[in-house]
Amino acid sequence: MMLRQSNIKFILLLLCVAFIPPCYALDDIPNGLPDRIVGDIGGAFYSSNLHIGTEGAQSLVLPYAFFDYQRFFARIDQVGIKTFKMGYGYLEVSGKISLDSYKVKSPINGNSINKGSPIPLGFSTFQETPIGGFFVNAYHDFGKSKGALYEASYFTELETYKKIVIYPQVGIERQSSQYANYYYSINTGESALTGYNAFTASATNNLIAGVMIEIPIMDNWYMNIYGKRKWMGSGINNSPVMNRSFQDNIVAALAYRFK
Repeated sequence: MMLRQSNIKFILLLLCVAFIPPCYALDDIPNGLPDRIVGDIGGAFYSSNLHIGTEGAQSLVLPYAFFDYQRFFARIDQVGIKTFKMGYGYLEVSGKISLDSYKVKSPINGNSINKGSPIPLGFSTFQETPIGGFFVNAYHDFGKSKGALYEASYFTELETYKKIVIYPQVGIERQSSQYANYYYSINTGESALTGYNAFTASATNNLIAGVMIEIPIMDNWYMNIYGKRKWMGSGINNSPVMNRSFQDNIVAALAYRFK
């Protein structure tokens, strides 16, 4: 599936914002990548509540990973390959792992619609600067929506009592009209099936706030707790399938840190 020209321009704009320093060829940066696993690997409890229909919270116990190995990286719900050096990080080819289920169960008659899961693939960067970490992601959904998903967020680091570290997060997500319309709209056939009023979602900007808490347990073992709330923009929060104007995600992980 080819990206629309407007999507390509937006991807390039997002990526260029963080890439002020000059670019370098792949062969120029062999010492900037670890030749071993560096980071956290363990298991985690994942919980999300999309506030869609009557489904409620969804919970899973799955592996947990936040590490780098040579050019490969994993960041909880994102995996990818680092290409060439840009700024304080790399241009990355990446994908977002979605654990959310978009099954819409109607409170009116109990009928359900399965919207399918997104398959976002595209480009990203993590810019670890002296003032904090900047994440920028630009994806095309190769799932059923065929839309675009853009994310930009900022983390900072605060060390507190007994080496407990807090990482506050703020960010914004943009869903294209195709993306938002597939997952949050109700067409005439779906309206007849579920009893919801027909609704067409539009492109929307969603605000994000979160925090990760890193707690040392013993030796190289850590407890990582991450919570995130996303406030849905006007293109989505008026959808009849939404019973709240926000969505929540929580991850609680026990992980071993490779150094």
